[in-house]
Amino acid sequence: MKLNHLAILVILFIIVSFLLSTFKIISITFTDILSYSLIIIGIALVYGESIRQNRLSVFLGSIIFLVGVYFLVSENFELTNSVGMSISIILILAGSGLLVLHISTSTNRIFLIISIILLTAGLTLLLMNSHWSMGSFIQSFLPVLNFLWPALIILMLIVLFLKT
Repeated sequence: MKLNHLAILVILFIIVSFLLSTFKIISITFTDILSYSLIIIGIALVYGESIRQNRLSVFLGSIIFLVGVYFLVSENFELTNSVGMSISIILILAGSGLLVLHISTSTNRIFLIISIILLTAGLTLLLMNSHWSMGSFIQSFLPVLNFLWPALIILMLIVLFLKT
């Protein structure tokens, strides 16, 4: 998908969302529209540019997608955001972006190693600067993992097949 087509799609999405919200057909805020637009742009960039093996665009697309997800989550849930949380969120975004870059393009393992380091550092800072403990994190994560384990296995198989 060309960037011109993507821009037209995002502008149409914003206009339609605004009109539907104005006529009270849907209830959507500006932050929601921005979040969904960033998610659409991020997905299109990662998908389109991973075919071309454009590493910078894939990385930026994954960061744009994750920022859209962050805005969506922060708009719909009450999150306390301190300075320590901001640094950990930046580390998690960068680590996730490098992980997507490693998975979607043919890159060296250095991106995977840096990704794991950044994700670990971000999660560690998040746990240290929050009221969460490792036990409460695991108790919250296990039900999600119990529900999503088939999707994780399928994702791992897809990654293995794409790498070969």
